[in-house]
Amino acid sequence: MLQAGARLGNRYHLQQRLGAGGMGEVWLAVDEVLRRTVAVKAMLPSVAGDPDFAKRFEAEATSMARIHHPAVAAVHDFGQSEGLLFLVMEYVDGESLAQRLVRGRLSPEETMRLLEQAATGLQAVHEQGLVHRDIKPANLLVRRNGTVVITDFGIARHENASHLTVSGAILGTPTYLSPEQVRGEPAGPLSDVYSLGLVAYECLAGEKPFVGDSPYAVALQRLQSGPRTIKVELPVAVQAVVERALAVEPRDRWPSAAALASAARTAMAAHAPMAGNAGMAAHAGVAGSAPEAAGPPAAASPPPAGVRVPQRWPMLALTAVLLVVAGGAVAWGISLGAGDNDAVMRDPGQGQNQGQNQGQSQAREPVSFVACGDAYCPVVPMCWSGLVANSGVAVPPRPIDCSEPHYWETFRAVPLPAGGVTISDAAPLIERADAAEACSAAAMAERSREPAKTRRWQRDVWPITIGANTTLHCIASAPGGESTGGFFRQG
Repeated sequence: MLQAGARLGNRYHLQQRLGAGGMGEVWLAVDEVLRRTVAVKAMLPSVAGDPDFAKRFEAEATSMARIHHPAVAAVHDFGQSEGLLFLVMEYVDGESLAQRLVRGRLSPEETMRLLEQAATGLQAVHEQGLVHRDIKPANLLVRRNGTVVITDFGIARHENASHLTVSGAILGTPTYLSPEQVRGEPAGPLSDVYSLGLVAYECLAGEKPFVGDSPYAVALQRLQSGPRTIKVELPVAVQAVVERALAVEPRDRWPSAAALASAARTAMAAHAPMAGNAGMAAHAGVAGSAPEAAGPPAAASPPPAGVRVPQRWPMLALTAVLLVVAGGAVAWGISLGAGDNDAVMRDPGQGQNQGQNQGQSQAREPVSFVACGDAYCPVVPMCWSGLVANSGVAVPPRPIDCSEPHYWETFRAVPLPAGGVTISDAAPLIERADAAEACSAAAMAERSREPAKTRRWQRDVWPITIGANTTLHCIASAPGGESTGGFFRQG
């Protein structure tokens, strides 16, 4: 049994178990080589000897590694340690759609937005010749900024591959199987479209589309009738999107996941009038009904990505994260709310000239920093969790009280170049000429309280926004990984 503190592959430090299933466990971990937060899925010893499970686990790794899309969980590594097979994936800071639905159904707009993102990711999967075969709320992760990630490719298969089953059983979750899967026919891309339609139904209705006394009774229902009527009024355009996705015959569904995504986008933009009780086509079974029969009210959307309020950061309340990607450049918007929304970036060393008074100068510096030479220096301790990259895009680290174990500490910052920066493993920011100089070993030593102790610390550069200002933070990490306490001076 895995425990917190264990290391897999002499590299991945397990911190917290996120979940467990019949095949394995998923852990929050830190890659101690790249100093980033990851999710590690480890196969349980009880099934390690089953060749079918081992094949499925390896197939999941190879399937996911072929796909590079923001809406599909990225694979970083696959290996074996002390007899355990494990898969290293991007860590998605959020929750599963299944967890989100516990709080209530989604609004039509939220549902179409989620559907569009998931369908776009599915199109990337299908373009690689893969079929997921197990699309369901538990396998759709929702980041804190509301974006969706498809995960768990444990039973995905190539369209041209031999059928992989466990003891001849139909693979998939009965509630979300397509009619052709229930009939024992091969699953194709349009099977995933149907399953995603069932997910959309559940988001809108706040309940599963089929119920029964046993899982297979539930599965067989879709061969006999459509899903139960949705007891809420829906826009006509939204009804039409879900209805077509849930057609019993594949030929009657949206012709591709891309077409479904396009339809969802159109439905969001249509602002169509609300449908009355006319309902949908009988084969779909999704119909409007009287408002008094509505399900539970739609819950609020999940907080934006990275919204966490540190327990011991009384001066800085984390309020929002916004990621903007334009032209391949990445600009960051993480708000550590200080109430200074009018702050404007300026170059260090400027501000007191041209008749500016001290108050004006201070307001124009980045929140929680002061100018020091050709850079900015923090006025409060700034410590951070491991670095996270989601589908090849770096995410601002989570702030941590420096008195608690942490991986990184800011010792300096420099302005973000015009147009933002591109995050790339092949060209780390620390290797940029301007960043390398500002965040040099000499600069780190100059800011250190204990230069002899921090002399061998690893340096890196990461874009983080505090208040209204994005800067490139010069950050440092102890050789052993976590450290406790602040090691760099403020002001």
